[in-house]
Amino acid sequence: SSVPGLAAMTAQQAPPEKGADGSSQPSDAAGAGAQRSMSGGPPRSFNRQTTVPRKPLDVEKLGDDPDILELRQSFDPQQLAVLSRLRSCDHSFAKKALPTRNPLLRAWQWWCAYLLPGMGMFSEAYFIFAIGNIEPLFEVQMPNCWACSEGTACTCNQTTVDNVQNIEISAIIVGMLSFGFVADVIGRKWGSRLTMIIMFIGACLLTGAYGPTDQVFLSVFCFSLFFYAVGVGGEYPLAASSAAERAEGDPELRKRRGEMVVLTFSQQGWGNFTNTLVILLLLAMQGATGPLTSREAELTWRLQFGVGAFICFCVTVYRWLYLEESEVWKAEHEGVQQELVDEGDKAALAGKRSWREHWVIFKWTLLNSGVSLVGYYFAAYTIDRKWMGRKRLQSMGFLMMFILYLPCGIWYNELVDHAIKWFQTLYFLSSFFNQFGPNCTSFLVAGEVFPTDVRAFFHGISAAAGKLGAILAASIFSQVDTATTFYCSAGAGIVGAVFTWIFLPDTTGLDLAEIDRYHRFMLAGQTENYHGPAVKPKHLSMYERWRGYGKHYDARLDAQQRKLQDMAAEREEWEHPPSKASED
Repeated sequence: SSVPGLAAMTAQQAPPEKGADGSSQPSDAAGAGAQRSMSGGPPRSFNRQTTVPRKPLDVEKLGDDPDILELRQSFDPQQLAVLSRLRSCDHSFAKKALPTRNPLLRAWQWWCAYLLPGMGMFSEAYFIFAIGNIEPLFEVQMPNCWACSEGTACTCNQTTVDNVQNIEISAIIVGMLSFGFVADVIGRKWGSRLTMIIMFIGACLLTGAYGPTDQVFLSVFCFSLFFYAVGVGGEYPLAASSAAERAEGDPELRKRRGEMVVLTFSQQGWGNFTNTLVILLLLAMQGATGPLTSREAELTWRLQFGVGAFICFCVTVYRWLYLEESEVWKAEHEGVQQELVDEGDKAALAGKRSWREHWVIFKWTLLNSGVSLVGYYFAAYTIDRKWMGRKRLQSMGFLMMFILYLPCGIWYNELVDHAIKWFQTLYFLSSFFNQFGPNCTSFLVAGEVFPTDVRAFFHGISAAAGKLGAILAASIFSQVDTATTFYCSAGAGIVGAVFTWIFLPDTTGLDLAEIDRYHRFMLAGQTENYHGPAVKPKHLSMYERWRGYGKHYDARLDAQQRKLQDMAAEREEWEHPPSKASED
């Protein structure tokens, strides 16, 4: 929508355009202004070299609009010129699917739009949860390695056997940090391709893992698992960032961004379910309903890995042939590089990646650190609702885990010995509220609170912090009894609820474009002059409000700055019209 009075003022400012015959024609600036979003920058066809600083805006040419005159009284011309360029790019890149009344075709379109992007998470969960599922099969095939007891000659290094999960988690952390950074440099498309290629190769290695002795097999298996898990780690920040940006690119889906991300993440639950189902079917096909033989155990775990490798292959082919780059990332990547050039950043001027945008986020970082499937979909349905949102959902999930785990610890022996159904009910409910709570929200919020151009990297850091917590929990739980484990889990639930309420911002209803716009102000050292929705108290954490970030919110001043930025964008477009090649 256009700013009131802007079209008329800018029409007077615009130079005459040339018609097809070379004669002067009336300016169409009013139409251009009407088509530009308030938060958006120049049209997508507008392109320029990002190693060349833009010419500072001459504020004297902006006319006598009352809002602009008020801004000129508040800021000197140099600072006003800086503020005029601190706008986010246009994020509208919707691609409409062909309308159809065919229910099967509509279901296919829905699956492609919401669930196909999450097939990387499906593959990740299929293999990661498989490790726990196939350990009993390894114990049958190699009892003196995977089930070695005291007084028995072990054929494997037991420290390695005990730390298979930690090896897996360590590799996931490596992937989260490395591919999170890489995806912000080379883009979501190539980042997603690389992670899935690594996962496919790792899946093949796991399927064919072999060794002449149990110890050699264990070494080959651990290497293959580490290799695969690096790709898994990269899938976390890429899946979250890509899903959030797909929703952001479609104006009709922006208010359902949480639903889009959670549905992508829900494929993790289907991967877990499918792996268990495949193992059961393979055992049934062999007639292995009683004690297993070594051959039946080996055939089962190799074939279930083979099924997963085929799934990885299909996803790899899809991503190589059909996956498109995130248009939101492309727009913001170019826009941020241009801002760094305008700020005189040496790396950006040389056409290189600048670490400045990472450091500024470290300085202003927002803190975040069957039954399951139902929890995923409950979360997808409620997470964008104003009465629920991210923060309430995560707080509720943590609180319910505290309530459900505590009695499991207090009455563990009584429940297990005399009321096993009640114990199972409590445990299943805790699983439900884990998915209908922090498991979904921590994946979603880390993909929203950070600016687009560094989103994958910082999501990777957030996710890696979670995996470090998993390693810590595994180390503690291995040293205590089961009842104490439930006590620790209950304590973690109440601590998580308190930390969520104090430190977690609420991005429900906040456009990612506004977070990107706030990022521009950070890069320019103008955070105190940002007055937009990103610092509106309802979106801030209790800690941020206590720090006084919300005092800068001022809708009237923000509207004035948006008008200034839109006018500057229009003038920049007139002074640097797009070439015919860029329009094509």
